[in-house]
Amino acid sequence: MLIFINGENSVLRKQQLGNGKLAKWLAAIFLASTLLVVVLDLAGSRQQGESEARNQAAGLSELLEERLSSGLRETSLILKSASDSNLVQQLLNNRLLSQEQQQRLDLQMRSKLRQMPYLKQIDILDSTCYVLYSSEKSGPASQLKTDYCRWYHRNGAPDSNFTSTRKEQAQNGIVLVQKLLNQDDEVVGMVVGVLDKRFFQAEVSKLPVGHYGEILVLDQRQMLLASWPEYGDNNGQPLNEMQSSEVLDRHDNYLQFRASSILDQEVRLYSSRLMEGFPFRVIVGIAERDFTRAYNDKATLALLAWLFTAGLTLLILRSHLASIRQNQLLQASAARIRDSEEKARLTLDTAPVALILVATDSMRIMRANAPARDMLQLPAKPAGHEAKGDLLDLPLQLSPVTDWLASGEVVSNREVELEREDRSKLWAIVSVEVMPLQQIPTALIALYDISERKALEQELEEKNRLLNEMAITDPLTRLCNRRHADQALKEELQRCERYSQPMSVAVFDIDHFKQFNDSFGHQAGDNVLLAVANAAVDCTRNTDICARIGGEEFLVLFPCTRLRDAEKVMARIQQVLAGTVFPFTKDKVTFSGGITDWRPGDTPSAILNRADKLLYQAKMAGRDLMLSDGNED
Repeated sequence: MLIFINGENSVLRKQQLGNGKLAKWLAAIFLASTLLVVVLDLAGSRQQGESEARNQAAGLSELLEERLSSGLRETSLILKSASDSNLVQQLLNNRLLSQEQQQRLDLQMRSKLRQMPYLKQIDILDSTCYVLYSSEKSGPASQLKTDYCRWYHRNGAPDSNFTSTRKEQAQNGIVLVQKLLNQDDEVVGMVVGVLDKRFFQAEVSKLPVGHYGEILVLDQRQMLLASWPEYGDNNGQPLNEMQSSEVLDRHDNYLQFRASSILDQEVRLYSSRLMEGFPFRVIVGIAERDFTRAYNDKATLALLAWLFTAGLTLLILRSHLASIRQNQLLQASAARIRDSEEKARLTLDTAPVALILVATDSMRIMRANAPARDMLQLPAKPAGHEAKGDLLDLPLQLSPVTDWLASGEVVSNREVELEREDRSKLWAIVSVEVMPLQQIPTALIALYDISERKALEQELEEKNRLLNEMAITDPLTRLCNRRHADQALKEELQRCERYSQPMSVAVFDIDHFKQFNDSFGHQAGDNVLLAVANAAVDCTRNTDICARIGGEEFLVLFPCTRLRDAEKVMARIQQVLAGTVFPFTKDKVTFSGGITDWRPGDTPSAILNRADKLLYQAKMAGRDLMLSDGNED
């Protein structure tokens, strides 16, 4: 770098150094602020992931408790209906039946066994605990001495029931006992049903708790009845109580806590519930490795993006500092040219920037240094040219510099895109200084090529655009992600409250999606998700917002749309998806969900809760169904 040391240039140099320090401080502040934003966003993502895991554990434990309780209550009703049988009443009164009556009673009991697939045995006992009938054996009546016989004589309430677990060979499973009443509503005996423990295991295996999740079903003695993954029965020994490291929520028969598993020592978020009316407890655990996986991936991506942004920022800073240094040189060179033509020639030949001396009346190039000749693709200076006055005498064809010279405009450090003689273009910082040289009107043009810097700036803008898009877009389906959908819903609710315009919300998820992943692999599952996303986008308007808010769960916001119109759109989506052919299965892909609309005073959680309840009802009603609460003005 060429530096001219004199009084005038020292002032300029101090000014340029001050600008360089300011640029460095601004770059440091920018990088620090972006890093802080990344850290805060990652912290929020971590907290959001844990909150979603807690909600998932609570929802799954509630769902499992409802399913198991429903099955046990259904079995109790089947057993209780035995009181309505005349043959059972006759057996309790006479203790004997004819062979034909015995066969008919056996047919009735086996019919009840078929009503509940996991109900494997029914016994009828009289008030003295004699077994009058058993679906598993025949022979003379025998007397049992069991805890439910003691319960029978101690508990006088006719509507009470008894539930316990047994490991004896004859009654290995869940024992349900109901009292039998005669026509005068007097307790005359009891019916005992043995439910296979596989009923619990079958329901447990249906719940998705992630790759490292855990589900336990325990009785009142801490005996393991069912689990996922399947741990067996712990050699018939009761499990120890879990020691929670942090209690997150507690009320009534529900407890949510963080603890290490008593079986595999994995740290999980657990949700524990007591089954209403039955002596069993369901425990659902979501492993930290499962809900932090997406956070770790996002943290890695965010760090790489920040490092890339930091690299580009440093490159731009370096280019800017170089520009400052070049501007310093350019101004010093211009001052020397004004003093003397000889000094101007020396500056033209030695300056590392492109310098051109132009006669403004004829618009012809008088002199140009090597960088200028390379930049403007001018012919090389021939041998002996120095002795002939060192004049190039070439026409200047450089737009818009020629226009500035024609109008007499003075330009200082202006960034502009130049067009050369061959129509090619480049970006440069241009300064034009008009000066007399030997009584000839001339102008000194200084050019500094910033094409590379401009390319880096454009690349940085494109990367920032991609980062903003990634922050609101689901990477697989290209729909909006959960965070953007929540923000959009909040904004639409504010608009509805302000202008009282209608809005509808649909929440749905793919039926039996886990079966696609288990049977055909995750690639097939991804294809199903893409097909649903494409169908939703094709059938909705540009103003509608389609989002993927969970694994196989989607949300569609219909601004300014009444409920009946949203129902028609969701029906079209179902039709399009029904006509989609997948190479890995002949079955149709369906989904179930709920549609609701805005009501005054609605919050995001309230309207989503209504849609989720309708989704659950659609699932319970058989799937492939969109339910609506039909609340329109």
